Amino acid sequence: MRAVVDRAQGPGLMSLAAWLLVVSPGHLAIAAVGAWGWNDPVPWMVVLGFAGLAGNLAMVWIVRRVSSQQGLQDLASGNVQQVTEELEFARSRLRACETRLREVMDAVPAGVAIYDNQDRLLSFNQEVSRQYPYNTGDDVIGQSYEALMRRALAQGRVAEAVGQEEQWLALRMAGRGSLHTPMLRHTDDGQWVHSYEIRTPSGYLVMSRLDMTPMVEKGLALERANEQLLRLSTTDGLTGIANRRMFDQTLQTEWQRCARNRSNLALLMIDIDHFKLYNDQYGHQTGDECLRQVARILVMCAKRSGELVARYGGEEFAILLPATDAQEAMAVAQRCIQELSVARIPNVDSPVTPWLTISVGVSSMSASPAENRATLVMQADSAMYCAKKSGRARAEHYDPDMVSALATRPAPL
Repeated sequence: MRAVVDRAQGPGLMSLAAWLLVVSPGHLAIAAVGAWGWNDPVPWMVVLGFAGLAGNLAMVWIVRRVSSQQGLQDLASGNVQQVTEELEFARSRLRACETRLREVMDAVPAGVAIYDNQDRLLSFNQEVSRQYPYNTGDDVIGQSYEALMRRALAQGRVAEAVGQEEQWLALRMAGRGSLHTPMLRHTDDGQWVHSYEIRTPSGYLVMSRLDMTPMVEKGLALERANEQLLRLSTTDGLTGIANRRMFDQTLQTEWQRCARNRSNLALLMIDIDHFKLYNDQYGHQTGDECLRQVARILVMCAKRSGELVARYGGEEFAILLPATDAQEAMAVAQRCIQELSVARIPNVDSPVTPWLTISVGVSSMSASPAENRATLVMQADSAMYCAKKSGRARAEHYDPDMVSALATRPAPL
């Protein structure tokens, strides 16, 4: 600033002004001599003196004005140059900030997109550029989110919206900017994505998408492994039906449920007649196939939802019948005997018939907290024992008098 002022006050103009001031007393002296003279006043000398003095003063004023304007022009030129330099410096700083912001956004391992307060796309990073609706290959900057999503819907990119595009879009736009908790979506390219949407105080919307595919796939694999482990732990490996463990768990659950509803619970205990003779005659591999075939027949006989067929152990099976009275349970038992008879599985060494047969014990009781589910099992087992003592290939319902009468008979083989 000092240098500009010094240039405005150059030595040429200042010297001229100083010289005019020096000669001004001479004009004043001429005017004085003319006014008083030696004898009489000389008017022309007075006029000439004052005219010269006025001219000198006018010239001094003009010189200083010119000098001042030149200084202002120099000063203005200096300010413009300084402002231009500062503006260019600010622009370079802004470009550097934009570059750093772009580098940071691209380095984030999540998709990021920014929309203005009119929901128009301002910027997005490389990660989100691989996802719809940003991966169209066209220039999407400046387009509204609704326009981008309409294009994606028209291309069938949103699986859950197919056939109901307008309803889906209306719900999506109504919830726009309110995804403060992540929403998991399965994209058309097989990815699992967590989506967030947060509005800034100025009304801008920041959207982020995090690829959760590896984590979700690991979770699904673990879930499948757990399901398989549960299935193995509750399924009989030979016949494929429920095992003893599954039977015990289901019996406990159904007993409690029937006790709450004050309903009956029935149980069928089933044993293959003379299965030891069958194994001795046909071998253990054929015996295993026989068990599988009997299991399939029993499953077909238990038709209602909630009924469970289980391998209780060895050649013994159990059918659990919720909300079933004694008469209905006996009907199921007779159906099992009939279907096995229709199958005509050979058992030539059986003393009963040349075909495979079963003995069935039936028990049905009203479940209540005062009773014990073990009583149901004991009664069905006793009834099956009675069926065997009575000649096999039959079904018997639990009867305490019959159990007492048959107690003295030899145990069946």
